[in-house]
Amino acid sequence: MMRSVVVLLLLAPAAMSAPETRPVSFTNDVMAVLGKAGCNAGACHGHNSGKAGFKLSLRGYDRRTDHSALTAPDSGRVDLKDVSESLILQMPTAQLDHGGGKRFEVGSQSYRVLRDWIRQGARSDVETATKLKRIVVRPSSFEHRVIGQTESLRVTAVFADGTQRDVTRLAIFELASEGVVEVDAGGRVRSRRAGESAVLVRFLGKKTLSRALVIRTRPGFAWSDPPQYNFIDRHIDTKLKTIQVLPSNVCTDAEFLRRISLDICGLPPDPEEVTAFLKDRAADRRVRKIDELLLREDYGDSWAMGWLELSGTTESGDSARFKGIWTLSLWLRRRLNENLPYDRLVRELVAGKGSSIHNPSITFTVNQLKRVETVPQLFLGIRLQCAECHDHPFDSWTQANYRAMTEFFGRLGNKEGPFDPYGREIRRFIKPELRVPWRSGERVELVHLDGSRVKVPVASDRRDALVDWMFGPGRRMTSRAIVNRVWGRMLGRGIVEPVDDMRFSNPAVNEPLLEALADDLVAHGWDLKHLLRTIARSRTYQTSSIPNDTNRHERINFSHGRLRRLGAEQLADVVSRVTGVDESYRVGPPGLRAVHVPYVAAGSRLLKLFGRPAERASACECVRSPDATLPQVMYLLNGEELWEKIRSPEGTVMALLKEHEDAAELVAALYVAMLSRPPTRAEKKSGVRYLADSETRVEGAQDLAWALLNSPEFLFNH
Repeated sequence: MMRSVVVLLLLAPAAMSAPETRPVSFTNDVMAVLGKAGCNAGACHGHNSGKAGFKLSLRGYDRRTDHSALTAPDSGRVDLKDVSESLILQMPTAQLDHGGGKRFEVGSQSYRVLRDWIRQGARSDVETATKLKRIVVRPSSFEHRVIGQTESLRVTAVFADGTQRDVTRLAIFELASEGVVEVDAGGRVRSRRAGESAVLVRFLGKKTLSRALVIRTRPGFAWSDPPQYNFIDRHIDTKLKTIQVLPSNVCTDAEFLRRISLDICGLPPDPEEVTAFLKDRAADRRVRKIDELLLREDYGDSWAMGWLELSGTTESGDSARFKGIWTLSLWLRRRLNENLPYDRLVRELVAGKGSSIHNPSITFTVNQLKRVETVPQLFLGIRLQCAECHDHPFDSWTQANYRAMTEFFGRLGNKEGPFDPYGREIRRFIKPELRVPWRSGERVELVHLDGSRVKVPVASDRRDALVDWMFGPGRRMTSRAIVNRVWGRMLGRGIVEPVDDMRFSNPAVNEPLLEALADDLVAHGWDLKHLLRTIARSRTYQTSSIPNDTNRHERINFSHGRLRRLGAEQLADVVSRVTGVDESYRVGPPGLRAVHVPYVAAGSRLLKLFGRPAERASACECVRSPDATLPQVMYLLNGEELWEKIRSPEGTVMALLKEHEDAAELVAALYVAMLSRPPTRAEKKSGVRYLADSETRVEGAQDLAWALLNSPEFLFNH
């Protein structure tokens, strides 16, 4: 017996020091350790220039290059002779000075994986390793009803050979939005306040999401069962009932009229229109007003400017040029007012052909922005820009997707045409070298964003295949993107926000609503006016911006109307409308609205101060900031331009002074003209008193008009 014990003791050290028999995979083990430690993050060696003379691919998208960098001769990163002296073991454990600090401990799981890989020869298995198919996180969604409640996420990797592995310790956990919950490196989630968020989980390039809903439980909460005008309200109410929030009451007729007029036409209602609408007692007055506004040319004028700006088209020589931008603007306005179905509108914009003189839509495709980035962002809600240089860190798009999308816009040429002596005609065509007879039978394979493939003739316009997919197999992406964009403009926030960032790690706050709107649009033949009509008729759209006790702090589920600052063009047009004095622009006849002016250099100080972009360098809605600035405040408070409009002899104030001798009538008329509503009894009394105390009746009326134009009620769509 004693002899056996001695033998075991003698053998024990050798057994402890022997390398593990299980091969360590560079692809599936080592890269996971480097990712978890943050070695290949953008702030460390994954930076474009690397760190401290050592560079890895960002988040490990190029494993072959990473293996070469780690095992480079004389780098010291990997020491096959003296494993413990390898820099990839000494630096992240802080045995040597390391700018990134200590990333893991000596003897930890991460340390052992790297050590054993080096012991086994630091070999690469990039070509032979079992492929990771997906990762699964559990729970995929959870609700907390107590602040401080915790949840432990578990992550499982599923490989192509059917094996599964718990990779929770090596998975990376990040918050999609801050504040609602917090998550630690081990996947333990703790709720901090009521709201919604998501935890993005990453492992070896695969991503998944766990959604969190933290509910503020209200003792004695009772659902009020508000009226539902259409399917939108059903989906909104289901969510509000779940989170124990009551919707605000429906807005007043005056609030509705101003809101819908600004949203559809970009203009406030005329005083006569206000008076007539407030006298109308018919039950369908709001429905009729929506239909009436959609028939006005102002609708197309207002909505065309948004598309023109996001397209990146300017008057510069490398874009549409001056004539081209005017013709494109007029074309957009006409097409929207004609209610051209959205699928046809997009086809004409994305795959326009011929001459810009006869087909202005082709101007969209020849400006300075990259179509490979602009088209997905505008029409699919996909920000593909990141994937040009590396795989998207927060979405599923890869460099391969970017390169494949590029192929749809290649092999095309453009040149100046003969019909304009000043070179302002642009022609779009397939390059002649593709149309030679000996290539007539050739076909090229293209890959769509969903991975599906299509073969087209080499001499064909590949953009047609892209649009066919967008409104065929890819119509779910396309329909969700446009209904979300329109919803965001009508209600001030998208169901997915930002409206042009519909990545999987930025989920919709109401997925059933987004799906229902998308399905309804497709079922009605991509009719944009039908979409606008459906949204505007809902109780959700018509909800008051005045909150109640349950929704005062609720911001994302459309429980009450959202206060929205007027945009630059809206403000310019509204000021001109209510003061009766037109804004002057650099080029164009008198009476132009701001949305009629398509070029960037409009020559208007108001437009410049209030956020009209000085250049159109991005298709992102984020170019314009909703925040107020000091110059904007000073323009409204002390700006001579605004005062000139108020004091103009041909303006609204002087006209009302001549029309109304009675002070109370004058005050009422000023309120209707400026704010699109009659004054309250207290406001009328205060206004009459101010007029009486003023040095002159004229000065009093001008001061009152100035005060109304500087009020939040005027400056916001509410």
